[in-house]
Amino acid sequence: MKKEISKDNLCNSVFCLQPSRPILCTTKNEDLSDHVAPFSWCVPLSTDPPMLTLSLLNAPRKSHSLCNIERTGEFVINLPDMNLIDDIVLASYHTKNGENKFDRSEFTKIKSKFVESVYIKECRSHLECKVESIIYPGDHALIIANIVNAVYDDNAFSDNMLINLQNFKPVIHVHNYMLKNKNSQIHVFLNPQGQIINEVMYPEKIE
Repeated sequence: MKKEISKDNLCNSVFCLQPSRPILCTTKNEDLSDHVAPFSWCVPLSTDPPMLTLSLLNAPRKSHSLCNIERTGEFVINLPDMNLIDDIVLASYHTKNGENKFDRSEFTKIKSKFVESVYIKECRSHLECKVESIIYPGDHALIIANIVNAVYDDNAFSDNMLINLQNFKPVIHVHNYMLKNKNSQIHVFLNPQGQIINEVMYPEKIE
């Protein structure tokens, strides 16, 4: 039996598109210190030229990362492993006055090649991005960016970019729950167990 989401709760329809694959986005603060935050709405847009889109909160408040990206026009997408899930969630929590998220996370910084934002050493691949355009269709801003450089661990991917699940378990996020009157959150992740390889024949031509 199919159940319809009521019009009042239609905002929850986006969760039909779960699970998502969270990334850690690094940017530069106005004082040139480093900032990091996790986001889930990041998808490829083009292979030639290589481009991606990143969707960040714009209203009712603008995310810190969006402010940085609007100002600098660049950022780095870092792809984490499952062993970083606690750090990913901690990086989503608000900071106290004067606190720096990157310093709190204790991630290791690596200098990028073409942008000022840094790599996170503990992640398995890194995409340096420069903004092509930003549009504001709703409560999130859609950032369209060119990938200007990419680096990956060769034990996490094969030469043809197939993920090696023995060495790299990508983070796959299903849902999260805010706990009332508690100082924590519950996050549900999928644990990749292996691969299913399936060959599908092309349809026969009909003359």
